[in-house]
Amino acid sequence: MQIQLSRPPDRKPPYWLPLTTILAVILVISLMLWFEKPPQARSADTPATEFSAERAMVHVEQIAQQPHPLGSSAHAEVRAYLVEQMEQLGLNPDVQEFNGRLTTKYIDQSVQLTNILGVIKGTGSGKPLLLMSHYDSVPAGPGANDASVSVASLLETARATQAGPPLQNDIWILLTDGEEKGLLGAEVFFRDPQHREIGMIANFEARGSKGSSFMFQTSDGNGRIIEEYARAVSNPVSNSLLVALYKQLPNDTDLTVALEHGLPGLNFAYGDGWVAYHTPMDNTDNVSLETMQHQGENALAMAKHFGNLDLSDLSSTGDRVYFNLFGLLLHYPAKWVVAITLVLAAIWLGLVFMFARISSLSIKGSLIGLLTPILAAVLSTALSYGLWKLIDALWAGKMTQPSGATYDSLLYSVSFILVTLIVHVALTRWILRKANELEMLLGGAFLFLLLLVGSTWLLPGASYLFAIPLLVHFIALAWAAFTRDPLQSLHHPAVVLTTTLVPILLFASIFHIVFLLLPPGIHLFSVVLIGFILALMSPAVRMLAQSWKWAVPAAFIAIIVLLGIGWTQAEPGPDRPVYERR
Repeated sequence: MQIQLSRPPDRKPPYWLPLTTILAVILVISLMLWFEKPPQARSADTPATEFSAERAMVHVEQIAQQPHPLGSSAHAEVRAYLVEQMEQLGLNPDVQEFNGRLTTKYIDQSVQLTNILGVIKGTGSGKPLLLMSHYDSVPAGPGANDASVSVASLLETARATQAGPPLQNDIWILLTDGEEKGLLGAEVFFRDPQHREIGMIANFEARGSKGSSFMFQTSDGNGRIIEEYARAVSNPVSNSLLVALYKQLPNDTDLTVALEHGLPGLNFAYGDGWVAYHTPMDNTDNVSLETMQHQGENALAMAKHFGNLDLSDLSSTGDRVYFNLFGLLLHYPAKWVVAITLVLAAIWLGLVFMFARISSLSIKGSLIGLLTPILAAVLSTALSYGLWKLIDALWAGKMTQPSGATYDSLLYSVSFILVTLIVHVALTRWILRKANELEMLLGGAFLFLLLLVGSTWLLPGASYLFAIPLLVHFIALAWAAFTRDPLQSLHHPAVVLTTTLVPILLFASIFHIVFLLLPPGIHLFSVVLIGFILALMSPAVRMLAQSWKWAVPAAFIAIIVLLGIGWTQAEPGPDRPVYERR
């Protein structure tokens, strides 16, 4: 006897499930952001062996009093202060001057610059660990965050390190010059053959004025480094997608030069408060002590952990796929990615075959279940683009910095998400009786499987975002296949919540970082991805479609409220200055 599953009558969810699902989504996102937030700043009376942002802030106040670009008198004053502080810390600073012609991909001219290198002697004779940042600023701003916070963090790290037990390896503290002019100090430093014997590098940067310190770049063959990084840091914020994306971007830091010379390393930065980046707002008033605490704790963790490791061979036969989750860094070998993709593809085919035998998955319904999310993604992108162009013309354009950073960009991005949700719910409402739950869920899974295949080929570091939700969804589908009524089983609260929360759990951190670091106009590409995520969350979307009388108006009202907040703050002024490009 064949079970007829297509074109079922409406199956109303329990009255409490839509609200519970929404509250669970809000809770998961809140927990993810809470675990990723910077730690509380430590006061000046914190034990000597621990990092104190309050102690480090004293250095920032001295360094970032005014703009100090390469070659300026203020720059010379900053250099003198740093040399004095390193001498007081017993680092025996080596003031390395360069005056000559320098040819790089950025310049071909005569330059004069000065790097400062201090050393904490270790008890062994192994390769040293290099902690690095730059001490010059752009002409437009005092450079409190870019990168005085990182310089001050390294000075405080050097003090805290020496207050504890001696480490096995030497710790080098390098403050480079001319980074803002094109990584000039790093080019000079790493061209010296003596400096290529470094065991590992940790570089510290900034692209904003607040937020978490996240690790966004590694050297190739990072398998062992990631394993050790996961052990070293107590509050890791990182994922392998960031590394994969960063390789595709034209952005560079001092670590770029080191990697070009084959040295292993990690790169740390923070990027919230992007509107202050490279502007007069990058001053001491816009320094977050919590952010500096996180940046400094990362630096101190690097020193204490890698300072006691044998750094003679950190090479690995391959990379690792990794991501942070609730304060932990989960990771596995990247060489598993192809096998995982093949297995999940085989499982999808097996599920289609199994459901085709026990149900009537029609070609028409399956095509509708597959094409509806694609249509919804196209419509969502078009509507979001139109909404953004309207916002930009009315008020956001005049609130945008030359760098592309826009005030309230997070509000606009959330509005795009809500537009996408409304479109998907509306289209799902239209096809409720044209495609059943299985057809929609298998169609969404197929789209996600295509994304998995694409990431396996182009961005293996992103593959976990698609593989893990697919695995969870396939488990739910396999369970439903062996129940009396598979369609009814897909309405079970556990299935609805699990298939909704797992994708959100993985993507919340990604979208948060992307929304902070990129302008809203570029965020529009994420609307397509969000659309495919909603296709994978079809049990919840179908449930909202059945409750559309309050779900869609609620989302629409939320958009109006968010945009209203942006509109009421849309005038430039003392609290929200906008600077023209110099």
